Amino acid sequence: MILSLLRLETAMLRRDRRAWWSLLALAIVVVLSCISIAVDSARVDATKQKVAAAERQRWLGQGEKDPHSAAHYSIFAFKPAPALSALDPGGNPFLGQTVWLEAHHQNDMLYRPQQNASPLQRIGFASPVALIAGVAPLIVFLLAFTLVAQERERGTTRLALGAAIHPSTIVISKTLAVWVSTTALLIVPVAAITLGGLALFGNLSSDTLARILAWCATVAAYIALLAAIGVTISLRARNARLAMTILFGLWIAFSLALPRAASTLVDTASPLPSSQSIHQQMASEAPAFWSDEQAQRNKQALLARYGVSRLEDIPNPRMAELDFMERHSHAAFDRVLKPFYDRVERQDRWFALLGFLSPTIAIQAGSPALAGTDFSHHRHFIDTAERYRRDLVNRMNADGMAHSAHGTERHVNDERLWSQIPEFAYAAPRIGTASMPAWPAFVALLAWLAIAGSSLTVTARGLHP
Repeated sequence: MILSLLRLETAMLRRDRRAWWSLLALAIVVVLSCISIAVDSARVDATKQKVAAAERQRWLGQGEKDPHSAAHYSIFAFKPAPALSALDPGGNPFLGQTVWLEAHHQNDMLYRPQQNASPLQRIGFASPVALIAGVAPLIVFLLAFTLVAQERERGTTRLALGAAIHPSTIVISKTLAVWVSTTALLIVPVAAITLGGLALFGNLSSDTLARILAWCATVAAYIALLAAIGVTISLRARNARLAMTILFGLWIAFSLALPRAASTLVDTASPLPSSQSIHQQMASEAPAFWSDEQAQRNKQALLARYGVSRLEDIPNPRMAELDFMERHSHAAFDRVLKPFYDRVERQDRWFALLGFLSPTIAIQAGSPALAGTDFSHHRHFIDTAERYRRDLVNRMNADGMAHSAHGTERHVNDERLWSQIPEFAYAAPRIGTASMPAWPAFVALLAWLAIAGSSLTVTARGLHP
């Protein structure tokens, strides 16, 4: 019974050219956006891999030199594009893609893709999830209005309810028709394109598959609650004009007004310090040059560490002091940057919590977490690159300290040492293992789905011919 009605309602949708062609137009734009981002990500990743290979050869071929100088020479580490960035780039276009790993400094990440974007790209930047989150509510409400409000206005709904054994069957079939049509055209194509691209390039893993399924389920739930809201309001409104007004107003509130208000509220309630102040604090706590007083304290600490009374009794006092400074900077960077990154994630958590105000906010906060493009995943790369930097620098300093050198003497090494440093390789965290500041968004989305479903159920039970 339901399947027969579903086919009938879907056929009715297709007859309304305004609603159906609006959905098709959005679907085409979503698919083109997905393909564009996927092609661009593949091109940039290929460039990153080529440059990373050249960096490795440069590191191995740097010749003989002081190991600490080699630590300054160092390498660039590149962040690969997340597997699902074609579905939701998240903050990726606005975050750095590479970092220079050198001694004494935890550098900022460089090359933000949006820096090289054309003015047209910057104005019209969109992704599949951005289009679905922002425009799909309007399309879903239009489809619901077409199937319910217009039929009520014509009197068709009253006839159908009189002929139906259970009036709720009519409501369920109409809601399913809206949901199935929208899901089939907006979610299935981009998921298939993403899966095909990953399989083609050999990047399809169990984690990636789990992420795609979770992303599809989340967006499908978002469309389902919108369909339920659209059908409920179309049934409850006194007339078609009022139904259209309410639905249009909800679209403006859900997708335009409330997300911007939520972003402003979070930024005002929990502002971030400027990058200049962070850099100043790092430079203050881990200076490049010590004062005479601090140098004397460092000297006494080194003498105590080695259990000697003179610097000359340390095998390589210069390298020992550089290693002391390096390890001091590690602790200083952690003291400064960890609280800053925590504050960024706190902002993300507050924004996700405001998903209870609008389902669009919930999907905007939750989708990047599933796609691996939110800040918590970016922070994982930063931490991984920093651990690699520290291991590299500590290994270089350890080699220098293991060899005697005093005054202007310098111990040098060559490719035998450089090759002992493993090539930098980054593996993104598996789904659910990274910090998840967006978890309130999924709770909010479930709450919205429960509310919309309950409202639809109550409305269906109250229907009569």
